Amino acid sequence: MEDQLQWELINPEGIVQSEFRPANPHPLSLEGKTVLLRWNGKHNGDVFLDRIAGLLAGKIRNIKILRAWEVLPESGNSSLNVEVSQKLAAKLAEFKPDIVIASQAD
Repeated sequence: MEDQLQWELINPEGIVQSEFRPANPHPLSLEGKTVLLRWNGKHNGDVFLDRIAGLLAGKIRNIKILRAWEVLPESGNSSLNVEVSQKLAAKLAEFKPDIVIASQAD
C-alpha cells in the first residue's frame, strides 16, 4: 500500500491570544517628570523623537528627557524575540520614567 499524503491545515489569520492588562495611570502634568524616548532604530525615528524632546523642553518646566538610545545604546534596535524585548524593557524601566514616548518610524 502506498504512503498517503497528509495535509496539516493551518489558520493563516495570525490570531494571538493576549492577556488583558489595565492601562497605567498617566500623570496630569509632565512638570518635574522623567520622559523616556524609545526609538527602535529605524530611519528617522530619532529625528522625530528629538523634535518631540525640543517641543516638550520648550513648554514644560523642570522636565527630564532621556533618550533611550543614548542611555542604553543596545535599545536602539528592535527584536522579534520576546525574551530579548522583555529584558530590554526591564532595563529601561530601571531609569524610572514617568512616561515613555516611542517612535516606530517605518
